[in-house]
Amino acid sequence: MKFKGSLFWCLVGCVVALPLVATSEEPGGVTEGDLKIDHGQVNWTDRNITATGSGAPDLKAPNVAAARLGAERVAKLDALRNILEALKGVHVNSEVTVEKEMVTEAKIRSKVEGLARNFKVLKTKYYSDGGVDLVVQMSLDGSVGSTLVPPGNKSDTVPAKGDAKHTGLIIDARGLKLLPALSPKVQDEAGGLIYSSELLDQKAMEGNGVAGYFKDIDGAKANKRVAPNPLVIKAMKLADGSKTDLVLSKADAAQLKDPAANMKFLAEGKVILVVD
Repeated sequence: MKFKGSLFWCLVGCVVALPLVATSEEPGGVTEGDLKIDHGQVNWTDRNITATGSGAPDLKAPNVAAARLGAERVAKLDALRNILEALKGVHVNSEVTVEKEMVTEAKIRSKVEGLARNFKVLKTKYYSDGGVDLVVQMSLDGSVGSTLVPPGNKSDTVPAKGDAKHTGLIIDARGLKLLPALSPKVQDEAGGLIYSSELLDQKAMEGNGVAGYFKDIDGAKANKRVAPNPLVIKAMKLADGSKTDLVLSKADAAQLKDPAANMKFLAEGKVILVVD
């Protein structure tokens, strides 16, 4: 009987470990990863990480209720581990991942790990035997965003005279194999910086992050980040040696640097990059 009981709970564990249905994503959105028990999913359009966590019941628990409480604690720890694993693979820029930043900066690691514990539970599934599955989510913005990408102090250098003609910026980078990152940069043909995290103060960084990512222009135009009247331009190429940064033509760069224009949306992080 002991063998049969062990076999039964083993089978139950396999059922509990089945992946949950992924949460819906915005049409044209950009995601990386698979939403499985041992993986998380990074949504670069909505700028969040969704992950799953599972807790099998304690066979020694006196009843199902007690088994469920223990299983839920285990599921939350599993979800936290999966969120952190997904986060570690996120690129801060072309050279640095979050994992590398957490390894080299102990204070950042400690703060990020603490903030990750505040994930939001999107879905809980209880099993009759006491097992629990969770779907959880953590934003890449807020305090997490400003910890990984410190706010800048150059927002006052953005042209902001008169009425704003545009409500945001869309850069079409399709065909360039641009890699999504927390801190992309945009420069002109001479290497001059046009847009980066340096233009965002803490409010903008925590509210929007540096950029959102889409797979199609129409979806980007309709997104609240840049709607209703974004400026749409085409990127020339990737910056030399970078997979995350873009170069604009001299004419397009001049538009964004025009001292007589109002480009306040740049300092507010209202930027979307369209990728393959």
